[in-house]
Amino acid sequence: MFDNRIVAQPTQDVNLSASGAGQEPLHGLTAPQFADLYAYICEAGTFAGFSAVPWEELGMCSVIHEPTDEPEGLRIYLRDKWPVAVLEYDVGYRLIPGMITHRWQQN
Repeated sequence: MFDNRIVAQPTQDVNLSASGAGQEPLHGLTAPQFADLYAYICEAGTFAGFSAVPWEELGMCSVIHEPTDEPEGLRIYLRDKWPVAVLEYDVGYRLIPGMITHRWQQN
């Protein structure tokens, strides 16, 4: 059973610049906290695969890497301190609806 609390990031300003390029990955979540946040995104989000996610929008997000020794662990993307997507290696993205533009929903 997971602890349902989501703890704020220890960094005051999560989205350090308009572009995520060159930002250091965020640290500070324990493995259970990361698992809770991942479970929330999976429950509230929708699967979008790889090609449906605009890289321009992901570039404006901060990244939290899964606290594991695995080289290709999960990545959670934050925008303005809110979780917006998770990248599952070799599977694709899960997106929180309305937070990142889904290419297939654009007119």
